[in-house]
Amino acid sequence: MLTISPMLDSDIATVFAIEKGSFVVPKPEQIFRDDEKKYLVAKEADKIVGYIGIEDIAGEKHVINMAVHPDCRRKGIGKSLIEKVINSNDVFFLEVRVSNLAARNLYEQYGFKNVGLRKNYYQDNREDAIIMRKDPNE
Repeated sequence: MLTISPMLDSDIATVFAIEKGSFVVPKPEQIFRDDEKKYLVAKEADKIVGYIGIEDIAGEKHVINMAVHPDCRRKGIGKSLIEKVINSNDVFFLEVRVSNLAARNLYEQYGFKNVGLRKNYYQDNREDAIIMRKDPNE
């Protein structure tokens, strides 16, 4: 059974391991310590299998980071994380790699729309990021 709860200090090492296994240029572990209260973790049988980070920016919710352990992908964990944070009252936005079709498709399922492009956004290969936004008034 999947449970989603606020990230604890004791979760950070595992979250960081998932981060390193998911991204070519992972966020430093200290970011998770500094932003601990912004993250939720998904657990199956008390094992962390994914996480999502949300912050408020100018009255909107920004999905700052999300990943699922590589061995646990395609099991609905990403959907569960999105469903836990999405609501019908707030505007949400995020950036996603142009090449990350799986993530883009997931976000589109929850009403996110392509609203712009950040050129050369990712430092590892200068790939562009698509800016996606979900507005309950649209």
